[in-house]
Amino acid sequence: MSLKYQISKIPTEYTIELRQRVLKPFLHPEDCINPGDDDPTTTHLGLFHERKLVSICTFLSEPHPSFNSGNPTRLRGMATLQKYRGQGFGRILLQYGFNHLRQNRSDFLWCNARSRAFSFYTTMGLFYHGEMFDLDRIGPHKVMYRSLNSR
Repeated sequence: MSLKYQISKIPTEYTIELRQRVLKPFLHPEDCINPGDDDPTTTHLGLFHERKLVSICTFLSEPHPSFNSGNPTRLRGMATLQKYRGQGFGRILLQYGFNHLRQNRSDFLWCNARSRAFSFYTTMGLFYHGEMFDLDRIGPHKVMYRSLNSR
């Protein structure tokens, strides 16, 4: 199957809309804005399939207290519309993001991963760190990370 898609940087507003729909449907869109969303070093990426935004992710320049890295990046708000999950769009978008981060000299990526996404992130080369923790109204999470120095 050939996937037709386009990946581009997207405005914060597009990110917020899909983030609310997929990750936080119990909140109003204005409550889905994360600290750093409008920072000039933040990158919001979107994958469009047949001109429809179906997958998003946000990369922020943010260290994690457990890791010593020269130029760390935090992944937040990785989301794919339900109808398009399992078709490779999230994988394609995140791999594009890895390449984008390398080009911008980031050497390390980390995120707070939802338990239902653990298998996705492990297939993308991320590893677990620390204990499981619970985010109110969202559920169990674990910190995951990977070096961006290797492919």
